[in-house]
Amino acid sequence: MSIIESPSVSPVFSVEGLSEPAAVVANAELTVAQVAAYLRTTEKHVNRLLDLGDIVFRREDDERLVSLPDLLKFEEERKRGHAALDRMMLDNIEMGLYDDF
Repeated sequence: MSIIESPSVSPVFSVEGLSEPAAVVANAELTVAQVAAYLRTTEKHVNRLLDLGDIVFRREDDERLVSLPDLLKFEEERKRGHAALDRMMLDNIEMGLYDDF
């Protein structure tokens, strides 16, 4: 994701993860389909994340909408979690606690 800044408007994000190139205003709301495309997962999985409260959303009629800042926050938390698990695995290997198969 890249940021395009202009002094006269809100920052605009270019979201490459979407199926079609798109420019999204910083405070935009994305549909479940757009979130799934960005995260490269299924809509079913995104709905599960929303149901669990892992991603903050709001309802408008029958549609679930996720704000771009909330999506970016979720993505950052997920990356930190993956990095922590990677560090733990490497520590276990170094200490000889990781079994070879």
